[in-house]
Amino acid sequence: MELTFAHYRNRFCMFRTYYALAKGIVKPDGLSLSVIELPDPPSHAQEEALIKGEVQVANLYLPNFLRRKLEGAPILGLSTEWKSTSKGNGIFALLEGPIKKPEDLAGRLIATHQGAHAVHRYLLRHHFGVDDRTLRWESHPQEELLDVLKSGRVDAIVLLDQFFFRGEQDRKVRLLYTDGEIWQALHGFSEIIKHMIAIREPLIREHPELKDKLLSAFRSSFAYSESHLEEIADAFIQRYGGDREALLASARYPRIEFTFTEKEQKLAEAEMEMLFEMGEISRKAPMSSLFAM
Repeated sequence: MELTFAHYRNRFCMFRTYYALAKGIVKPDGLSLSVIELPDPPSHAQEEALIKGEVQVANLYLPNFLRRKLEGAPILGLSTEWKSTSKGNGIFALLEGPIKKPEDLAGRLIATHQGAHAVHRYLLRHHFGVDDRTLRWESHPQEELLDVLKSGRVDAIVLLDQFFFRGEQDRKVRLLYTDGEIWQALHGFSEIIKHMIAIREPLIREHPELKDKLLSAFRSSFAYSESHLEEIADAFIQRYGGDREALLASARYPRIEFTFTEKEQKLAEAEMEMLFEMGEISRKAPMSSLFAM
């Protein structure tokens, strides 16, 4: 069976996770799997390719998956892909600027790579008491966000992955908070599911054995990357550029396991509740109807 798997472009944690599969170093049992990269959100190219059948398997941003699945898209979740921990995603402001603490963000302009950010709106509302209706948002490519902030065009930015590391090292900006630490303060979970693996539903219904085969291959590819990070960082820089130190540091931020444990199901339910409250999804549904359990 020949399948195509898509993951997000210019994201080192994803590039390194699937590197061995893309290069043919790891091969799924009984499958031929091609690996392609598609644009990061706010683009919907990834989910559209999966829904239309242009690819059969993809990693999707969890809110995008839930929105499209609840609208009736023929896709089904297999597992988490990676989860944020206490580092790797946070809001930054200028060190010498007027924003000294998260509460100062009320009424301010925040730039992200995907426009208005449901998770940060929720955290600012519930933990810091900010009226998130006053927030204004702009979209810029991740690699441009630090320069946009330092130029004075926006008041704060959301940085993640290798760009989060660059923000931590930049002496002209301050980290206001990370989403992982505030989510834990609110709900007790030490992680947030950010990306997950989805497959075309008719395919997995007809071939339920694909779940174990694909997840095993993904885990093997990730295991290869753990012992070849420097080699993979060099390959990433050749394609996309970037800072080697930032790439290697950012690889340790998320937790990558390809599981959907009982704890992760409860975590996903809490995130669904959040997204429903923030108007990002129209309804809620049992996890058993959304994932191949």
